Amino acid sequence: MRYRLFAGFLVLCTAFAGWSAAEDSAKESLPLEASWRASETATEKEKRLQAIEEATGHLPGFQKKKARSRLLERTSPVPSLAIAVEGSEVTITSGDNRLQLELGASPVEISGGDGQAELSAKMDGPKLIVEADGEKGQRKTVYSVNGDRLSVEVTMAGARLAEPVKYVSTYTRME
Repeated sequence: MRYRLFAGFLVLCTAFAGWSAAEDSAKESLPLEASWRASETATEKEKRLQAIEEATGHLPGFQKKKARSRLLERTSPVPSLAIAVEGSEVTITSGDNRLQLELGASPVEISGGDGQAELSAKMDGPKLIVEADGEKGQRKTVYSVNGDRLSVEVTMAGARLAEPVKYVSTYTRME
C-alpha cells in the first residue's frame, strides 16, 4: 500500500513538474518579447486621422485645430519599440523612454510633461494590455502578435472628445 501511495505521489510530482516546465517555457517564449519597427500602412494612417477628425469635429475653430495637432502628435506611432517580460514585470522601451510595470498589480502613478496618470499592465492570454487613467483622459493600449507583426490597438477617451479615438498601428519584428 505504501508503495502505491509513493508511486502515485511520484507520478503527481512528475506531472506537476512537467506542467510547471511547460508554463515556464511558454513564459520564456512570449511572442511579444522582441524589438519592433513601425510599419504603419496608408490605410491605418487614414483611419487614425479619421478617428481624430470624428473625435474633434464638434470643437470650435481654434480649439479644434489645437486638439487635432495634439492628438496627431500623441497617436503617431513611435519609430521603434521593444517589449521585454521578466517574471511578472513588463518593460516597454522606445528611444530614451522606458516604462516598467508589474503585471496585474495596482496602478502606479507616473508624472510627465503632460501631467500625471495612473498606469497598469496585465496579460490577457497572449495580449499585453496597458491602461492609463490621467487628469485629461484615459488610454488603453493592447499589444498582440500575429506572426512577425505586432498590432498596437489604442483607445483614447477624454472629456473634450466627442467620442473615443480608436486606431491600430502595425510594427514588424526587427531581426
